[in-house]
Amino acid sequence: MFKLILKFHDTVVGDYTFHETPVTIGRREDNDVCIDNMAVSGHHAVVETEEPNHYVLVDLDSLNGTFINERRISREHIFHGDSIIVGKHSLIFEDLRPEDLRPSREDEPGQYGKPIQQFRDTVILDTKAQEELLAKQFKEGRRPAEEPVEKAKRVELRGSLTIISGGTPQIIDLDKRLTTLGKSSDADVKCSGLLVGKTAALINKRPNGYFLTYAEGMKKPEVNGEAVTAQVQLRDGDEVIIGSTRMTFNLVEESP
Repeated sequence: MFKLILKFHDTVVGDYTFHETPVTIGRREDNDVCIDNMAVSGHHAVVETEEPNHYVLVDLDSLNGTFINERRISREHIFHGDSIIVGKHSLIFEDLRPEDLRPSREDEPGQYGKPIQQFRDTVILDTKAQEELLAKQFKEGRRPAEEPVEKAKRVELRGSLTIISGGTPQIIDLDKRLTTLGKSSDADVKCSGLLVGKTAALINKRPNGYFLTYAEGMKKPEVNGEAVTAQVQLRDGDEVIIGSTRMTFNLVEESP
């Protein structure tokens, strides 16, 4: 549970409380936080959750960028009291969970949290001392560290939707970080049906896969015949139904 306080300069122009994620920020009306300013992209950024208890701010390839405390980010943990800058507006992030349940930026390792203690256990040996240490390890039945294993090749996931019925038959590549589905004229994937919301569902592209989230509308999306009430990860071959529009999700792995 968290709050976003929208400000233009020093004037508060909006106050939003959320119990679930994802929460989208942008200029289009189908966003959870709509900012009517040309400096803001249609779908500018999104707040997501990450295990074990973090909130994460993700820039959606916006034109003018997304900033946390005046530093441009692409994807980063966000903490109580942080200032999100989107275009000419700012959003103050308030984590409404009990203080003992919310993380702190001071606990983050790296450049912008607590410094990582470097070389804590490092001992520099001269050549002779190093040879003596290796000989001792062999004598005691221990082997020196083996050569590092070659890193696994990075694999990029590519998802797409194939519309089977209830719409124009076509294949839609899911190459955006956030794809909207619904009957809105601005939706990336147009879906039909009387009880379908303008933005019925969202598909988030993440490094570990694609996730479909219910957004609005009396008719919830279905994946393989099961209604989606919150969020579900899509698998290759899944059948997705929104209203009267039926689609299949396809996933392929590519080496960049």
